[in-house]
Amino acid sequence: MLAVDRRAVNTHVQWSGVRERVIAVKEAEHRARGRGPSRYPTFEPVLTPAEIAEVEAQFGVALPDEYRTFLAEVGAGGPGPALELTSLRRIDGKWGWVWEDDEDYPWLLDPSGPFVETEDWADQQIATLRAAGYEPTTRDEDDDYLDDYRKVFGDAGDGVWHLERGRGAIHISDNGCRMTGWLIVVGPHRGELRDRDCAVNPPFEPYVDANGNRHTFRSWYLEWLEQRERATR
Repeated sequence: MLAVDRRAVNTHVQWSGVRERVIAVKEAEHRARGRGPSRYPTFEPVLTPAEIAEVEAQFGVALPDEYRTFLAEVGAGGPGPALELTSLRRIDGKWGWVWEDDEDYPWLLDPSGPFVETEDWADQQIATLRAAGYEPTTRDEDDDYLDDYRKVFGDAGDGVWHLERGRGAIHISDNGCRMTGWLIVVGPHRGELRDRDCAVNPPFEPYVDANGNRHTFRSWYLEWLEQRERATR
């Protein structure tokens, strides 16, 4: 049985016309470059209510409503801010988020705890190491205790570190030049997005609009679409 707090789910969000607008933008961009229509679909297929319920049951969470309705009304992957959204696919019977069709390494949401903001990250790492019976001898905020993780967890240390750093969030987009976008699913900032470089110890920075307000999935996506529409005009 899926145990989620439905009070955290917003009212239904409509994406009316968005799929068609994105397709029109992509077609206009192709024409501007002197190219014919693409042979490939712009979006991944939408997901059925049963498939979305299967995703939520697998991970034991309710997806933010703006994203779950996007999956149902627009697509499970496709064009998006910077480059593209990751694609939510069922692979060998399990769901995961895939970038550039690399189905060997899908992102699997870890809902075991809330997403940890950058300013709290070092303390979280100390707590993890202590829980494993290891006491760090120095505070290593520059490298986020990665060497300590390797001592404690051996060959799995890098993987444990990276999975814990993305806990409670979905790798929602790859933005080029080692930049990534993340959608928070668990914790007090559920539904917000974060931007992150893939260096060893980068901060997660909130995506904000022109007024400094933090973006949700819908405002982030529509801002990008409106910018592309203006550019094509």
